Amino acid sequence: MQSKPSTIEQPSATTVPKLKPNTAFKSRSAYSDGAAATRFSSAVACINNVRHGSLVFQHTKAIASSLDLPVKLIHVMQGAASEICPSDPIEWQIKQREAQDYLSRILETEHEPLVLKDRLLLNGHSGEEIARWARENSGNLMAMTTRSGMEKFDNLHSGRDLTLGRTAQTVLDGSSASLLLIPPETVETDVVRYRRLLVPLDGSCRAESVLPFAVRIARKHGAELILAHIVSAPEVVAAGLDDREATRLVSKFRQFNQQNARTYLNRLQSRLSSGDLNTKVVVESGRDARDGLLKIADQQDVDLFVLSGRGKGAMNDICCGSVARHIAANSRLPLLLIRQQPVGPVDQFKKSEQQYGTIFFRESAH
Repeated sequence: MQSKPSTIEQPSATTVPKLKPNTAFKSRSAYSDGAAATRFSSAVACINNVRHGSLVFQHTKAIASSLDLPVKLIHVMQGAASEICPSDPIEWQIKQREAQDYLSRILETEHEPLVLKDRLLLNGHSGEEIARWARENSGNLMAMTTRSGMEKFDNLHSGRDLTLGRTAQTVLDGSSASLLLIPPETVETDVVRYRRLLVPLDGSCRAESVLPFAVRIARKHGAELILAHIVSAPEVVAAGLDDREATRLVSKFRQFNQQNARTYLNRLQSRLSSGDLNTKVVVESGRDARDGLLKIADQQDVDLFVLSGRGKGAMNDICCGSVARHIAANSRLPLLLIRQQPVGPVDQFKKSEQQYGTIFFRESAH
């Protein structure tokens, strides 16, 4: 059996200093432009499908330029467990060179200083390798498509979310990294411009923590910022089928929550409003916040979701709640999912190092 390709690492030609995180979001100054740029060290475009490589790269650049983040490229050379170690060194070298050339073609027309010329190749299963790399290199924004090729068919037989592919699902579950998820049916353009951003808010500091990111992206693209809240229907155990008092109580409670929600969003809107930022408030009622937010996105002609991985209802030991998961799996729009670090380690995919591939090639174009 041939040995695994050795790790080849060269220092990057561009050194990007890491900024200290800023976790305060309550004060007025917390929504300033500088707050968002302190959370990530770089935006990483995960190019795992030739058909969608340019799509992922263009959206990564659009977000990264708004947050002043350098852009890196990752490509995973996939194989079954028995094929991680190549049986034919010549064939493996050919595949490796083809992958290098593919990434080079994506970068060859790039002259923006924030787009780094480094190309990182990983060896193994794409979802597991990207999740492992994200865990070992925390502080990066990982960008990828929600699914590719046969993944939707595979998910029909695996019980997973129908529109979230295996790679995206594995990275979502196997790391706490923030994600930029792009549906493959998104219309591809040479330059990505966002017109309307939807930010779901539930009154929690976790949900509000995405506002600095949304503000910077909206200002960079001249986009409208839509603040949304879904007022869930209160549940009352009625004494009978014709309990009019219970019906009146539910109606009053709903009106009370709607008024409070609008007051809350209006207060945030007043903090964010300025001459170069257009904001809007949307309050809707419904039993399910997940479907309600998707409906708002469709009605308001939104082209980017920006939301927190957890809201007020999520437990402290998880880094992605049910609302975020549902939108990630079912939205037809690109989604910027900002996730906080969980209290405990993410160990859904904890395996020995021998079960993974390794970084075996890193090349600088300079």
